[in-house]
Amino acid sequence: MDKYPDPGQLLNPTIHGPDRVNINDTETISCNASTETRLIMYSLFRETTLIQAKNVSTPNAANFSVSFHSESDAGAYKCKADSGDVTRAKYSESINIAVLAPVLGVTTNSTPYPPVLKVQSKLSLSCFVKQGSNVTFQWYFDKQQLLPSPSVKINQSSLVIDHVNLNNTGSYECKVSNQFNMKTFRITSNPTQVTVKVPASHPEISATITHMDKEQMFTSFSCVSREGTLPIIYTLYRNGTFVNSYTAQSRREGQLLVPVKYSDKLDNFKCKAVNGFQPKYSNALAIDLAVQMTSDPDPPIPGHPFTLNCSVSYEHKGPYTWHFVHPGKNSTQNTNGNQISVAATDAGRYYCSVNKQISNWIEIPSQDSSLQPVTIAVSIAATVLLILTIGLICYCVANKAHRFNVS
Repeated sequence: MDKYPDPGQLLNPTIHGPDRVNINDTETISCNASTETRLIMYSLFRETTLIQAKNVSTPNAANFSVSFHSESDAGAYKCKADSGDVTRAKYSESINIAVLAPVLGVTTNSTPYPPVLKVQSKLSLSCFVKQGSNVTFQWYFDKQQLLPSPSVKINQSSLVIDHVNLNNTGSYECKVSNQFNMKTFRITSNPTQVTVKVPASHPEISATITHMDKEQMFTSFSCVSREGTLPIIYTLYRNGTFVNSYTAQSRREGQLLVPVKYSDKLDNFKCKAVNGFQPKYSNALAIDLAVQMTSDPDPPIPGHPFTLNCSVSYEHKGPYTWHFVHPGKNSTQNTNGNQISVAATDAGRYYCSVNKQISNWIEIPSQDSSLQPVTIAVSIAATVLLILTIGLICYCVANKAHRFNVS
């Protein structure tokens, strides 16, 4: 014998509604539990969230008017029926409702952010859509559509370049489109400007003393990174303390003018170079103001012309001051070069000076004075020879006399 449900028994309700709706539409979702119970509390849920609830007398269905204002209103809907007595509440099966919407609100995110990368690093771009169903994605680089390639990986809303190079610098955009109500909607994200750089190399540091006054001199420091994408910010330090900074925009060299006091040795200076990555430092530069004079040939040969060289350990573009101390007269001469030629007859003492620092002395004897030691030596040799000759004569005479006496 077939068993029929108890007319008073609460059954699982059935649910009816659309499987897709347009955004901002209002649709009806109905629930009904076949029972003889006079009054049933129907509750409508989206996932686990209660949307609406109402009391309905059977056998009428509970009709819920639901507005779909955003895509978050999509999901699985189900009904619960509760008779309010000891009978356990019953649930319907779920229906999935999709919310159709035109594309709206497209943005892109980058990793890293901001998108400033060094060569050979990884770039990831993601395209996010605030609203839009069944969307398609297209990527553009400098207004030209990008297609997947071995170096550029595109998977709908994501773009990945594992090893960027300088050619990847530029503007990236994401274009999203979809169909809605028989119309095509398209929207493009704001451009993401990606910059690929070569990190700055360790800078080279040099110094030039440009001009002087009574109490101090001005030193121009040059910092140059041979590699690295411009602009590069150079920072000068003296004994680890910040002195000044310079941004090299169109040329690699950064120049900083620093006043320093007169001293045999200045402090240690270093340059730091930064262009968005790990800072790089130069070797320490210790400026020694000592002046050294040398001659060519060394030592000078009396009676012959020679060349004097005046040198410093730093870059110096002149002037060089030459000091000549001759018997009975003194003179000075300025040159832009660090060499000067001296005639054979110009005997005396010589030294040079740079930036108020004096070099060592070089003394050039006159040609006559240079022969004096030779004359003395010759005289001594002649005297010795004369003594030896006289001694030999005396010996011979004595020897003859001895033989005569014997015979």
